[in-house]
Amino acid sequence: MSDVVLFGDAERLLADWLRGEIDAPVSNRVPNPRPPRLVTVRRHGGPRAHTVVDAPQIGVEAWGETDADAHDLAQAARSALLYRLPGQVIDGHTVYRVTEIGGPGNLPDPVSGQPRYVFELQILIRGKSV
Repeated sequence: MSDVVLFGDAERLLADWLRGEIDAPVSNRVPNPRPPRLVTVRRHGGPRAHTVVDAPQIGVEAWGETDADAHDLAQAARSALLYRLPGQVIDGHTVYRVTEIGGPGNLPDPVSGQPRYVFELQILIRGKSV
């Protein structure tokens, strides 16, 4: 009987890791009430790359108190994810590669109008055999 490969919850793994890298709350959902500064990481899909590697597409949103604050927070998260995440092992899952799909865009929150920047990444991350 062959091993079964299970992929980790990319949102949880990335949010947990990113909390130690940037100076802002990080979550996979927007809490109510939303803090003035917040970064969210959400899986927007993405295929399995091959038998043991998942390729989630991750959307990152960064809210700030001003446009400049939201921009700088997005850039801090972007830098951490693009340059420090590859090679990390998070909860037993090795991150192989991070590819930017769409760089930061200035998209104010549609409900509150609060400054927000968003960007998209694809992460190659190894699953675990069980």
